[in-house]
Amino acid sequence: MSFKEEALRAISKGEWNKALDHFQKHCSREPGDLRSRQKVAELLERLGRREEAIQEYRKIAERYAEEGFLLQAISVNKIILRINPSLKDVNNRLAQLYSEKYQEARPAHPFSQIPLFSELQEQELQSMISQVGAKTFQKEEIICQDGAPGDSLMVISRGEVGILKQTPKGQERLVRKLKEGSFFGEFGFFTDHKRHATVKAITECEIFEISREGLNEIIRTHPRIHEVLYDLYKHRVLDLFLSVSPLFASLSNLERDEVFKRFRLVPVPEETLIFNGGEPPGSLYLIKNGEVEIFIRNPRREKVVLSILTGGDFFGEIGPLFNKPRMASAKTVQPSELLELTKKDLEACLLQFPQIRETLKEISVKRLTRMNLEIFSQKNTEKVREAMV
Repeated sequence: MSFKEEALRAISKGEWNKALDHFQKHCSREPGDLRSRQKVAELLERLGRREEAIQEYRKIAERYAEEGFLLQAISVNKIILRINPSLKDVNNRLAQLYSEKYQEARPAHPFSQIPLFSELQEQELQSMISQVGAKTFQKEEIICQDGAPGDSLMVISRGEVGILKQTPKGQERLVRKLKEGSFFGEFGFFTDHKRHATVKAITECEIFEISREGLNEIIRTHPRIHEVLYDLYKHRVLDLFLSVSPLFASLSNLERDEVFKRFRLVPVPEETLIFNGGEPPGSLYLIKNGEVEIFIRNPRREKVVLSILTGGDFFGEIGPLFNKPRMASAKTVQPSELLELTKKDLEACLLQFPQIRETLKEISVKRLTRMNLEIFSQKNTEKVREAMV
């Protein structure tokens, strides 16, 4: 068994000194294995040998910087600051790294692979990074729990995480895997200070965390950062929304991205008529939030409400799917946000992803049957009334 394997085995048993000894022997043979050298630093810190840990972390950070891995260099320097916040030279070194990387990368962006950072200018980026803290999570460890308090943003500097979300039926499913450079946690920041998905470490991970207070401080100086974050948030919200919709749950991430491009987000005021029964077939709608009333008119022109739909529901599919006029009317009950898919784009999606057609047809046939029964019932009721007059 190799020294590295012995070290990992010792860690699993909680034998820190033994693990440190084996990792140090491995690193003396493989000095370029920076992940193992970082394990040495972590073990030194765990054993209370903080100064030795800091010295090892410094060497690792410089090697990452020399090899062009700026994100990892920043992460390791942030760990140093967590151990000893008074080390001013570490912040100075970070500022120097930003400037060097910007000069090397021009005209490209040094963080083009990181959506959260790629839109920021040098000073904005420095302000952002100055507010982050670094955390390490072990494989299979829960990073945050759906429904738990939390409004910080997190960026993956190393490793891979899984985003888990409950479907409308209460089943937990893997929505997406995120790798180095990806971010998460923006839902709580922009909405209700809660986590809106469970995030689990698929591999050992290093995570940057930026608190709401830190972000607000940055935004006061660089207000454009709020616009960048909000644009990213809107895209992520819609992606997560589609991933748990019964219509699109069977699609892969890439397939869902193709469908996503065809949708248009439409804010609709309260008491707004979306379409009338009898109109030509048009768009399909998904409700992002709000309430929509589906209704028909009986022979006396009185409104008969068939259903009240809320976030996650869809409507308007029967007309374009069966190429029939609208059989019912739809109106918002409260201010709502709808995702609109035009008849043309729906047809393109059904052609490209036939599994959507089967799901849509199954649900629509049931709705159509209920609607026809209601219409038949209303007509019979009217005949009874006429006979009694």
